[in-house]
Amino acid sequence: MNMLKFDHDPLNLDPEPLKFDLEKPLPGREKRPRKRRGPQIKRSDYRAYYDDWAVRTLRSIVRQRWLIVSFVGLGLALACITIPVLPRKYTAEALIYPNLFSRDEGKPGQAKVVAVASVDAAAFVTGEARLIRSDAILRGAAKRIGQDPNATWSRSWAMRGLDWVRGTFLPETRRHSPFDRAVALLRSKIVVTNDSRSYLISVSFTALSPDEAARVVNAVVIEYFRDKVVQRNLERVNAAEAQLGQQLAVYGDKHPKTLQAVAELDAARASFEATKNPQGGDQDEIPSDQDVKLAVPNQTPTSPRGFVILGLSFLSALLAGIGLAIWRDRKEVQPERGMVNQTEQK
Repeated sequence: MNMLKFDHDPLNLDPEPLKFDLEKPLPGREKRPRKRRGPQIKRSDYRAYYDDWAVRTLRSIVRQRWLIVSFVGLGLALACITIPVLPRKYTAEALIYPNLFSRDEGKPGQAKVVAVASVDAAAFVTGEARLIRSDAILRGAAKRIGQDPNATWSRSWAMRGLDWVRGTFLPETRRHSPFDRAVALLRSKIVVTNDSRSYLISVSFTALSPDEAARVVNAVVIEYFRDKVVQRNLERVNAAEAQLGQQLAVYGDKHPKTLQAVAELDAARASFEATKNPQGGDQDEIPSDQDVKLAVPNQTPTSPRGFVILGLSFLSALLAGIGLAIWRDRKEVQPERGMVNQTEQK
């Protein structure tokens, strides 16, 4: 059998082994030149820089000390001129201790103490504080201090045009009458706070005179108690009417018990009508079972605060003087440094 002989390899294979150039990078993975980092600043250089900055700042303050003193003196002088011109304001405060218990007088000589509400005492006091801030109480207080609910504006055509603009674009700022303006003023300036631990309600108001502040606070407090008395008398009227209806259904209109129920109803209605109309801030309208400390005029003004104004004026003038002194000193030093550098280069 003849064997086929080829002078060359039919598969065209190179008998030599393949050689790879390990030093040559693969395509797409060429070595990128590394970025050299800049010279690192040591911590000692930072410290030296800040030390030098502090020294230069102190030198600037020392050089421009008279400028700083002038700024401080000017600021204190302006404060001394402004404080006497500012209006004095006085604050009056009244304290209310809400009665968490009431006496239920069913029969003469058999009164018993019952809780006013079955909720938490802190929540009850918070509700009473919100009641004092309500519009109903504030409108009644405005009537007590002499504001007329039926008063109207007497303004010129320019002011009426301004009111139209405010009512169109700023409706929340429009006041329809002087009475509404007085109620809005009370709503914005009256301060009612309550302490959840001591169950104490504080009512305060700030005005331009101590008598006015005390009068407004007492009007709000008395109106609050008058509203509570009115509600209590209304409940008595309703209870008396219900009692009279039962007596009429059982005994008729001629029975002594029915006549007694009619007398109790008349007394309850008379008491309700008497407490329905305010009596010009009379302290007798406060119930005897309520503990309250009415406001008294405090002749010590609460504002302006002289120490606060002087302190802020001194601090602001000092900082402004130091800043201006540093800026002015650096501005004067820079041309000198430029001249020194030019001489060194020459």
